[in-house]
Amino acid sequence: MSDRSRLRKALVSALEPDRVIVREGIPTKYRFDALRPHRPYPGLRRRGYAPHFLVRPQTTVEVADVLRVARRFRIPVVTYGAGTGLMGAAIALGGGIMIDTSRMNRIEKASRDDMMFRAEAGTVLEDAFQQLDREHLLFAHDPWTRPIATIGGAISTDSLGYLGAKYGSFGTQVLGVEVILPNGELLETRPAQFSSTGLDLRRLFIGTEGLFGVVTSAMIRAFPKPETLKLASYGFRSFEQAHRAINGMRLSGVRPSMIDYGEEPPSDEDSQLNLAFDGLEQEVSAQANQAERVITYAGGRKLHDADARKFWEHRHDIALMYSRRISTAVLGEEPETKYDYIHVSLPASKILAFRESLLKIAREGSVNVLEVGLWQGPELLSMVLSTRARNPKMTTRRLWRVSDLIIHQAQELGGVMEFCHGVGMKLAHLMEREHGVGLVVMRQLKKAVDPLDILNPGKQSVS
Repeated sequence: MSDRSRLRKALVSALEPDRVIVREGIPTKYRFDALRPHRPYPGLRRRGYAPHFLVRPQTTVEVADVLRVARRFRIPVVTYGAGTGLMGAAIALGGGIMIDTSRMNRIEKASRDDMMFRAEAGTVLEDAFQQLDREHLLFAHDPWTRPIATIGGAISTDSLGYLGAKYGSFGTQVLGVEVILPNGELLETRPAQFSSTGLDLRRLFIGTEGLFGVVTSAMIRAFPKPETLKLASYGFRSFEQAHRAINGMRLSGVRPSMIDYGEEPPSDEDSQLNLAFDGLEQEVSAQANQAERVITYAGGRKLHDADARKFWEHRHDIALMYSRRISTAVLGEEPETKYDYIHVSLPASKILAFRESLLKIAREGSVNVLEVGLWQGPELLSMVLSTRARNPKMTTRRLWRVSDLIIHQAQELGGVMEFCHGVGMKLAHLMEREHGVGLVVMRQLKKAVDPLDILNPGKQSVS
């Protein structure tokens, strides 16, 4: 019997035959996440990366059994949620076993007294939102992928959503985790809001993309359902005005639930800032009124309420478009036009100079800047880049080089290279530049927890 046959037999004994799929029968969507050929990653296989086996566990015990099998055969394991990650963290670089968490999607009843709920890793964010809404609570993680992304995926990248200006990243909302370690052992952290009892082990699994364990469920903070929600939009003649307004709100104590601003340089049209405020009616009114005073002073002008409502109601459309596009994607295509997305965090005082630098770098590198934005604060800057050439490899190299130079500039100014999408394989080559000796510490932790390097090898440069 071949090693592959023995491995399949062991997996079937851990699960059931219909929940163990061999490479030839694995659907094509599992060959990529959102790091696909339209993105600039040198050497990315156009036909993707197929795991040797796709497994669909339904319980924590089954996940533990799968990891024990993987350890015995010394074969890599990659966890797959919804495949919306931008950095290739869910790509099976070396084949191996891919764990699809979609059947682990149970949500336990939320506790109003404790203001928390428990959800399995494969729970879709929209399902969590709807269930808490029925119980008059708020699930405050609301990224663009809310209709399709999962709890486990949001934990793995420490995702940031539309309500992040008030409620923070998803990692700050995770109170406790249940994790299967590489040796098959179960680790549970206590769901305490505050603790001073040593290393916060929960953080070992937040933003680390499945490198230290497979998260099977989490205890997540719930919030009171807001009494009211107020939306507002403002137009600005320049990025500088918008940045002054957003920073001014922070300095004056205004805390919107959502801050979403974007410009399309170069453009003669006004750029738009979208705000949301939620909470008690009097609180929301006071916050919105003070925000308007600050924004008007900075040079912004009030837009029609319909503009704000339109943005809010369509904020998840891109996720639905992505889902449809992936379902019809053809393997092997090599687009002539490629896109990249950069999200850096810098001290607010450095943002304006950095914006000038990135526009100059892009212009000199023959790359188009489609949008520059500020998201959830005056220090979080995002951008969309694109370029086109008849030779797709030339397009990839050009965009890859410009993206790296922009990130280098952010790092030189004291910033971090990503604030909500993780590292994966896309940014792994920049980890030493980002962390220095900190990367050595990460590698030591990885070796201690996963000495056989089974979990998601090749990601974040920690292997």
